[in-house]
Amino acid sequence: MTLLTSDSALLMPWHGTYDIIMADPPYGDTSLAWDRRMADWSAKARDRIASVLPLGEGSAP
Repeated sequence: MTLLTSDSALLMPWHGTYDIIMADPPYGDTSLAWDRRMADWSAKARDRIASVLPLGEGSAP
């Protein structure tokens, strides 16, 4: 098993496919500099993995 810890948006383009991506992407809910919405994050993830399961607040149906 290989565990990669970094900004997933930076890792996804150069790494092959993934079995799982566990991430807490920015949602743009605050005025903090690091909290910026990434419009294409989920599209990048879908290109690298067969299934995506979002976890966290607001992910329930």
